[in-house]
Amino acid sequence: MARSDGPNCMICNCEKTMPLDAAKLSKALGEDIGQVHSHLCRSQLSAYEAALAGDEPLLVACTQEAPLFQEIAEEAGKPNQVGFVNIRENAAWSKDAGKAHAKIAALLQSANYEAKPARLKSITSDGMCLVYGAGQQALEAAKLLSRNLSVTLLLSADEEIVLPNIADVPIYRGTIGTASGSFGAFQLTIDNYAPSMPSSRDGLAFLLARDGAQTECSVILDLSGSAPLFPGHQHRDGYRRVDPGDPAAVLHAVMDLSEMVGEFEKPIYVNYNAATCAHARSKISGCNKCLDACPAGAISDAGETIAIDSGICGGCGACHAVCPTGSISYQYPQRSDIAGRAQMLLGAYGSAGGNHAVLLIHNEPFGSDRIAAMARYGRGLPAHVLPFAMHAPTTFGHVEMAAALASGAQQIVFLCDPKSRDELRGLETETALMEAILSALGFGDAARCSIVVEADPDQIEDHLWSLPSADTLEADSFTPVGSMRDVARMAFGKLHAQSAEKPQIINLPEKAP
Repeated sequence: MARSDGPNCMICNCEKTMPLDAAKLSKALGEDIGQVHSHLCRSQLSAYEAALAGDEPLLVACTQEAPLFQEIAEEAGKPNQVGFVNIRENAAWSKDAGKAHAKIAALLQSANYEAKPARLKSITSDGMCLVYGAGQQALEAAKLLSRNLSVTLLLSADEEIVLPNIADVPIYRGTIGTASGSFGAFQLTIDNYAPSMPSSRDGLAFLLARDGAQTECSVILDLSGSAPLFPGHQHRDGYRRVDPGDPAAVLHAVMDLSEMVGEFEKPIYVNYNAATCAHARSKISGCNKCLDACPAGAISDAGETIAIDSGICGGCGACHAVCPTGSISYQYPQRSDIAGRAQMLLGAYGSAGGNHAVLLIHNEPFGSDRIAAMARYGRGLPAHVLPFAMHAPTTFGHVEMAAALASGAQQIVFLCDPKSRDELRGLETETALMEAILSALGFGDAARCSIVVEADPDQIEDHLWSLPSADTLEADSFTPVGSMRDVARMAFGKLHAQSAEKPQIINLPEKAP
């Protein structure tokens, strides 16, 4: 399908497991889609190769076989010519597949959105690795990692191990007392620290122990089974804490960490403007919302301002969501791109005849894995539920929610990993604020913004299929540019214009900005 406003689309019904109607899809897209393939990745691969021979960019409506299609593109010298979008699990493998053509059209069109890239931070890892754990398992993990990294084993408990004939991994005993820093520059303080004696025979013997030993390393594998060394440890690059009772997880961690030596680039997730920050002035304490919301401890008090350690920041976006002045602005993507992509998705869905859009905000790969499980083994997503992948759902604040609702979303559901439950305080505050405003505007007939903290696909599916209907909000899109307050004024202005009550004053919750 040749398109004047985007790449050529190649659509496949995956051996007819998706009931795609070419006429309905053409109508939804507003143009002829051409042939719907059935076996594009195998017997009809020549059609892809022929399309690739042209100069136009391609959008292939398949992500499962993306590695194959990408390999062919690279062999043809066109590695950047092809993009991919998932219409199978996200739309057409569903009990509602026959009603999903508007959603498919929206997914295809919104795949064209290009967000502004975030700035990058350069990180150097010298490959110094500390394995912290007990017993033979910790030793074996250290030996595997030593093939690529310079490894030291710190035994957290006295458990018997079979010593190797060649001491290729230095072995120490101790307990990590304090830990700080980030990937490439961790600093540790170790108590009861003692090196093993080379004369150890039937069991490990150690030299005289001491407290307060200090060391540095670039990466850490934590198999101790004790409390994490860092808050928000899931987002601390270079630190992997794994349940020692899960061999598969240990193996994955070893494989990941073994590649973490050399030069790396990490996104700088947020920008900070100290000039507008309300943290403190003239020694008078003001706003601490970002400090309270950050689960990783990446934000610290710097007197009249705050300091953000971009090495520690994992990009959850909670600080951006709760900042009342917009002094902290998310860059992965920017607020304007979050709202812009949502508007493109919702606008295309509405133009294609879709109604009662529910925006499902989720992160990768957690959300996509659950959506895939629902599609393969259950009812899949309802036709009106539009998946919207983010680096972190917690990026959404009341401004982004208002922009999405003003642009055609009737409801917003945040699907969150239970493992990240401690990161949701800011999102919970923001959804409560949004619900209070919507209720005052007369749009509180249903929970417009809700949070689902669940990992079981069956439970998620039941929730999405049982969402109560809400009175229709009319889509009235706008250009989401300017400061946080500019976007907020525009979004709430659109919602206020639809309100029958049109209140001039709205009583907000106690913790509202």
